[in-house]
Amino acid sequence: MPGSGSRTTGLNLDPRTTVIVILVVSSVLLSPAGSTGILGNVARWILIAIPGLLFLASGLLASALRYLVAFSVLAGIPKLLVLTIPERHLFIDIFATWFGGLSLIIPGVTCCWYLLRTTSASEFVATMQRVHCPEALWIPTSFIFRFFPTIAEEYRDIRTAMRMRGISGLRNPIAMLEYRFVPLLVSVIGIGNELAMSAVTRGLGATRHRTTLCTIGFRTGDALVMAVLATCLALLIANRIMLP
Repeated sequence: MPGSGSRTTGLNLDPRTTVIVILVVSSVLLSPAGSTGILGNVARWILIAIPGLLFLASGLLASALRYLVAFSVLAGIPKLLVLTIPERHLFIDIFATWFGGLSLIIPGVTCCWYLLRTTSASEFVATMQRVHCPEALWIPTSFIFRFFPTIAEEYRDIRTAMRMRGISGLRNPIAMLEYRFVPLLVSVIGIGNELAMSAVTRGLGATRHRTTLCTIGFRTGDALVMAVLATCLALLIANRIMLP
């Protein structure tokens, strides 16, 4: 469950390392850096593979497969359109460009999902305090770690109650929208208020330094991931120098 921070059986990265991975992968893939040249293409493909490799190293095989399928579909559709339709119209070009852009967004979003999947709210708060991050940034972000599990649990309860009353999505789609999503939207407001009160109770935003029981620190896996990122950046710099 995202935000639960359940420890995985394999790789356990420090949250600071995961945040750096998100920044590097997103900034490089969403920019034209390395889009031309052999070294640049190698660096970009390594960055594209990083989210799937992180899930595999953490023992999350299903998440790695979902990322592989999603990226392959989004990146393969433009190539398929170019090969199968030699005389394309403007609408098809826009459609292919849109899917190509989404394929470059997916790796960064998947890295964010990895952070939510493997990091608890307490670990994230402790990490942000250690790096002296402004409270205006990490306090709202920490709500995300509590928000997703609570919303998922609330939706499961509503779905179970509606099934007991014979209301399902296939039989009554309009009733499903009315009796599932309307209560869920009402619950979202209440959950937001409860999380705000919980933040005050936990002392978020207090002037004194908060203590924590979480173990935060860099390990061998963090050094390996940082080395891969440094290698990719070095390849991009070398590719930039080699280009005329």
